[in-house]
Amino acid sequence: MPTNRCGLGLAVVSGKIYAIGGSNSDGELAVNEMYDPGTNKWYTKMSMPTARTGFAIAVYESKIYVIGGSVGDSFTGNVEVYDTINNIWQPMVSMPTPRADLSANIVEDKIYLIGGKTYLSTSPYYSQTNITQIYDIKTNTWSTNTSMPTALQGYASTVIGTKIYIIGGSKQSTSGIDSSINNLQIYDTQTGNWTTGNPLNYPSSYGAAAVTTGVMAPTKIYYIGGYSTGTFSDKTQIYDIEKDSWSEGPKMSTPRAYLGLAVTNDIIYAIGGFDGAKWLNSNEECKPVGYGKIPPIIEIISPENKTYKSIQIDYKINKAISWVGFSLDNNTNKTLTGPAQITDIPDGQHSIIIFAKDTLGNIGASQPIYFTIDNAAPNITILMPRKQTYNTADIILTFVLDKPVTDLTYSLDGQPKIPITGNITLPALPNGNHLIIVHAVDDLGNAGSSEEISFTISTFPTFWVATAIASSIIILASGYLVIKHTKTDNKTPKIPKAKKNVK
Repeated sequence: MPTNRCGLGLAVVSGKIYAIGGSNSDGELAVNEMYDPGTNKWYTKMSMPTARTGFAIAVYESKIYVIGGSVGDSFTGNVEVYDTINNIWQPMVSMPTPRADLSANIVEDKIYLIGGKTYLSTSPYYSQTNITQIYDIKTNTWSTNTSMPTALQGYASTVIGTKIYIIGGSKQSTSGIDSSINNLQIYDTQTGNWTTGNPLNYPSSYGAAAVTTGVMAPTKIYYIGGYSTGTFSDKTQIYDIEKDSWSEGPKMSTPRAYLGLAVTNDIIYAIGGFDGAKWLNSNEECKPVGYGKIPPIIEIISPENKTYKSIQIDYKINKAISWVGFSLDNNTNKTLTGPAQITDIPDGQHSIIIFAKDTLGNIGASQPIYFTIDNAAPNITILMPRKQTYNTADIILTFVLDKPVTDLTYSLDGQPKIPITGNITLPALPNGNHLIIVHAVDDLGNAGSSEEISFTISTFPTFWVATAIASSIIILASGYLVIKHTKTDNKTPKIPKAKKNVK
């Protein structure tokens, strides 16, 4: 690094490391220098408006936030933001409690400032604090949350997921002597609760911490360097999150405290610091344990656990790859060059796995995704009406489907389709022959139609039938009376002859 210093802040933006501020024999610094790991060169950038040391630093959307710190014999709450794209600085709303020797941690769009040391009006003129203050980047406002159980200054911290890990640190005794501790305090930003983890193997303060991402090296927390009982450390302590345990890693060549750590491409850079005698410009690189042995992580975006007519294969891979392919139903892998449409999959249930090989030869596999292909048309069976004659003019339409559908209609006697939204009665059908067909479309667009059903309506109105029968009876009865009367009239009675009087 061009400028020897300690108490600096390191931030990584787009693979470049920015070393800002700090102090050396000249006092507090405003210097801003950028290191490009790709070219192994340093470049000078616009200096910070407020020279300071022991501040908190964080990155959000290509901007670097510098918060608090020591300025001479006092502490500041100043917030200054560096735009790495335009190489300019601008002020924001200051932190409510001026303090130094603390860290900043970003979760989502909020910066968490925890602990540190604050000003006292009597010797030694500072004391550790446990306050938790939160800066909302979107609204440029501050709020407070649950305080840290053990007040600390000079700790190191990092974030995994939504949890902040506070590692080591220093406590001031009643006699004014600072002592290092090995505590691991864990803050859950979602609940506001604090818990503890397995402590460091060695008490330490003013070391630095960083986390590897799991892309090129396993996800672990690295605590490097630090100070304890008059000794500057070269140790690397590695925390396994899943096992809640610490182990030792490779040592730095230069024991030091007040250094900065940065991680890019899962390589750790330890820059600057103080070794007890001089301010340092050392820049040491460390490849973490297991570096280069992590297989690619593949996330299948499409297909999902759904039903399709055909599938679009789409995926995300967390690192550069030299080959990617897929296996359908555990068959031979087929190479992919990007998202692909697969249309020749038979109907039924299927599975897919995507494989990838990174540039170092590590092969990873996705979790299997199960999906269904359905190109079959809905099957519709009409139960009513049947192929027969009905003596009623109102017919209930009844049918069954073999799958859920999104569009359902019927057509009577070749007329336009009519939507079916519930129970359907075909009312007041005229006498004669009729044709009906039911149509359906499922949510994939598969369309089907029932068999065309032919039926007949032949109604007999009761009143007219009764009238006709009654009339027939009357006519028959009348005819019978006429006939009977006629026969009676044909039988002419004989008139007896008068007898002659005989005298």
